[in-house]
Amino acid sequence: MSFAMDNYVDVATRLQMAFKRWPELRIQETAREVIEMPDKSCFIRATVTIWRTPDDPIPVIATCCEPYPGRTPYTKLSENENAFTHCIGRALAYAGIGANKSLASRDEVETAQQRQAPARLAPVVPMHDVEVPFPDEPQREYASPKQMGMMRALANGQGLKGDDLKTFISATLGREVQTSGELTKRDISKVIDALKASEPK
Repeated sequence: MSFAMDNYVDVATRLQMAFKRWPELRIQETAREVIEMPDKSCFIRATVTIWRTPDDPIPVIATCCEPYPGRTPYTKLSENENAFTHCIGRALAYAGIGANKSLASRDEVETAQQRQAPARLAPVVPMHDVEVPFPDEPQREYASPKQMGMMRALANGQGLKGDDLKTFISATLGREVQTSGELTKRDISKVIDALKASEPK
């Protein structure tokens, strides 16, 4: 099945259209997490926030997922960038930019087509909970869903939720933590130990 690519607007064009309409528009890469599915496949989940004006009362927020590791030569080692690019395109579509024919951007459709072309598929290496975005960088072992669940259960038992839990985690690790996607296995182990130590006797 072939697609008429003329029906899709690429992200760069949507961005130009948006800045023309809102010259003070600002985009923030709000969050990025590595998500492990029950079948052990991994995705990078990216979230962006767009303020159309400095006092935008309801900024646009969008989230997109990108398979990790990338399954084509065009996405492998660029998973973060692809996820955020697609996310920006989707957020701009939510704001009414370039979405007259399709919510998906041309970039998203082309990436999806590349994934479906068997001749272009790169070998998929099961990553489990280890992220290796660049081969020259040390591996970061991210917390497993089981660890995250144990931490949340202990925290809930002590009434720690939301900002209170974030503050507890930051104090325990000695650094500011914004999202659970930043936490490694070692981080979670420290937090779990600290929660157990603070449990009422």
